[in-house]
Amino acid sequence: MKKSRFLALVLSVLMAASVLAACGGSGAGGGVASAPANGASGAAAGSTAPSGNPVNIVWAGWSGEEEASKEIFGRMRGAYEAESGNSVTWVGWTWADTAQQLLIRTQGSEQLDIAQVDIGIFNTLAQAGVLADVSEILGQGYLDSTFEASALEVGNVDGQQLAIPWSMASISMVYNPEILAQAGWDTVPATVEEFEKCLADIKALGGDVIPYAVSTKDATSAGDFMPWLWTFGGAIYGEDGSVTINSEAAIECIKWYQGMLEKGYIAMDTGRGEARQMFAQGKVAFYDDAVVAKGQAVSNGVAPQDVVNVCSAMERPVLKAGDTPQSTMWGHMLVVFKGSEYKEQAAELAKTLISDEVAMDYFTNNGMPPVTKSLITSDAVKSDAYLNGFMQSTATASLEETARMANASEVKTIITEELQAALLGQKTAEQAAANMESRLKAL
Repeated sequence: MKKSRFLALVLSVLMAASVLAACGGSGAGGGVASAPANGASGAAAGSTAPSGNPVNIVWAGWSGEEEASKEIFGRMRGAYEAESGNSVTWVGWTWADTAQQLLIRTQGSEQLDIAQVDIGIFNTLAQAGVLADVSEILGQGYLDSTFEASALEVGNVDGQQLAIPWSMASISMVYNPEILAQAGWDTVPATVEEFEKCLADIKALGGDVIPYAVSTKDATSAGDFMPWLWTFGGAIYGEDGSVTINSEAAIECIKWYQGMLEKGYIAMDTGRGEARQMFAQGKVAFYDDAVVAKGQAVSNGVAPQDVVNVCSAMERPVLKAGDTPQSTMWGHMLVVFKGSEYKEQAAELAKTLISDEVAMDYFTNNGMPPVTKSLITSDAVKSDAYLNGFMQSTATASLEETARMANASEVKTIITEELQAALLGQKTAEQAAANMESRLKAL
């Protein structure tokens, strides 16, 4: 498992500011929400003033499709519309479909100006050559004065600034303190052995609570599997890029998954969206997610300041004491498209989205940590109990091994399919690991 140089820089800068947090995941349903949010309140500092004839900007992504974010995204669009005189149309899909749909839209005649992307989606679009260099639109001076160099580097490819950072952290393990307390646990498990004991105690409570809603379907399954594979000492690829997943460590990890399913600690047909919703309903004790887990709790009626009572972050348990806890780096960025007729207006919308007022709304209600210089050192961010819960796991986070790969979706599909086959009893752990390796080598 390898860490990118830019990740180390991001972590060193943001951890120094004591504001790192952890997430990402699939949206809860797709579709198109085409009506602009004209009624949303609040005007963002730093957004563009009305000029020229009004235009309509098409903004695409997935978070605006999630129940926890719909109102916030409406306020974001409304803030830009009020300041600029332009309108914004939101186009959304599930997270799992977003990369493909963005590529389809860029290849067709449909309008597309700005999009929300994560690290993996960004890589796909950057390699497709469809992104504009935002430094040529906003100016390098603005970017340098707004972001730390390490944050900008995440979206920089061969000297071109193809993305603006929006929120960065890691996907961590999230737990419900109230459920753990009912099972007799006042501290979180630190090792895999303790974790299994905790899951057994939760299972013994009875009821319909899933002890650990690890993802067992779609691309999030491979995403959840990866840090557990690292925990057991394995990796998909070696330092030289060769496929190394058919290892004793991988086999033990798959067997561990199989054992958890047999004991009823995990469940099939569970993705990030399902886990997030069930967790918010108090039906899951542990699952893996980013900071957006907070938004689901708030949308279910939990006050933002009380979220930590039912939704807190923890370091992933280690195989043996002294090991490094594993998690995957996560982040959202904003990109402008080369084919857009309204690149300047789209870039101004991006400025609104990262402005202090709008970013603090997103942070307060959905837990999304800001990355601008003006906010990462603010007392409101540094003192947030929910955010601080993600800091430790983020300190040792690594990029997904597929993050910079053009065929990342194919790799994840193979891992997911073989893991599912092992969980369903169609293959042994040894067969699943061997098939993962042979199929990955054939790509």
